[in-house]
Amino acid sequence: MRRLWLKSEKVPSVIKVTMEHKSTFELLGEPSEQEVECKELVLGVLGSSSAAYWNRETITDIMNPVIGDQDKIPSLLHIPTDGATSLLIQIWAERQAIKCAPINADWVRLGRRARALRDARIIKESTHLIFFVGSRSDYYEKIAIREAKKGKTVYTIGADRELVKWVL
Repeated sequence: MRRLWLKSEKVPSVIKVTMEHKSTFELLGEPSEQEVECKELVLGVLGSSSAAYWNRETITDIMNPVIGDQDKIPSLLHIPTDGATSLLIQIWAERQAIKCAPINADWVRLGRRARALRDARIIKESTHLIFFVGSRSDYYEKIAIREAKKGKTVYTIGADRELVKWVL
């Protein structure tokens, strides 16, 4: 098992208002004349996402390198309805004209199993996964390793904001 580290710049602690952000389409550039037929990119986002340090700029700094690494824009994003990061990702997706499919966990009917069943649905319906790994639990990191072993493209991002692509 090995990790492939993506080149990413550290996010400065203070972001200037005059800083110009490029859109995802600008990062990918013009499509080449030699288009290769490949399967649809459906991105699933999971993890502990209630951290206060996530904002619009940090979400952009995470999502754009993932899309740049795949050289195509996702046709659909599967996100949980819980957590502030899901809302930020949904706003980012709407600005990039990417469809979002929020998936709800039925806490009343399913109880403690609701999270696991929601996560399983997101994992099953996605071709690529991004996990926001929490510092207090390795639950999502274990799932990320399991899915990478199955052959899915998996990225993790921790509290240090370092994006990791898992290659097993």
